[in-house]
Amino acid sequence: MRINADPARPGAGIVETVLHPVRLRIVHALMDRELTARQLSAELSDIPQASLYRHVGRLVDAGVLRVTREERVRGGTQRTYTVVESAVALGPRDFDAASPADHQRYFAAFVGALVAGFEQYLRTAGATPNRDGVVYQQIPVWVTPAESRQLAAAITDLLRPLRARTGGQRRRRTTFAMVLHPDPGT
Repeated sequence: MRINADPARPGAGIVETVLHPVRLRIVHALMDRELTARQLSAELSDIPQASLYRHVGRLVDAGVLRVTREERVRGGTQRTYTVVESAVALGPRDFDAASPADHQRYFAAFVGALVAGFEQYLRTAGATPNRDGVVYQQIPVWVTPAESRQLAAAITDLLRPLRARTGGQRRRRTTFAMVLHPDPGT
């Protein structure tokens, strides 16, 4: 499989591979942890198993996921997967190289995965947004582009120790999504 579809834009093939809504959900589910395909299937139960396995294979072929462990189970091989974070991180160069149409696709995929994850949470038995600490809000702030980047970096630094934690003590894996964009006409 050829990863870079556009040699002028390194990583473009990986971006296109990850942008699929199911593959984006798989990447998100495996971020900061390792799961077997069976565990992943249980977590993303709305995705047919054969489809899930096909998408996992495509992500492995593209270098987005890596196999961290293989073990023989009942005559087959059970693989454990994790995300290759360097393969899914868009840096400043990637953002600069992206066209407005690219950004529209990236953002639509980001929001689509966020909505799908939230819908799946709401379908979970016993989901109680207030009790579970669900928060979604928009807060307008007045910042320069440099201050916007500094704000994003500060929030990312603030979240770093929380990413290193594991479950237990009533802790649940929780998605934090961040979007900073200028309002039109200001």
